[in-house]
Amino acid sequence: MRRREYIYKLLVVKKRAVTLQKLSEELETPMPKLLQTLKSLESDGLVEVFYGKEKAAIMVKAKTLDDYI
Repeated sequence: MRRREYIYKLLVVKKRAVTLQKLSEELETPMPKLLQTLKSLESDGLVEVFYGKEKAAIMVKAKTLDDYI
């Protein structure tokens, strides 16, 4: 399974937004590399990357069919 597909499926299972830092730790992947992959998924319309309530917290959430219905 490709890394992009794995990351997307992991985010779908979580069903909520997670911080980039926590996701990076869970996947044992450096944040810059992970952010690059997430930006690619975002351009495909599969995830949403946004800033959280805390300063400098980058959040990510998978988009699913429920988001469009």
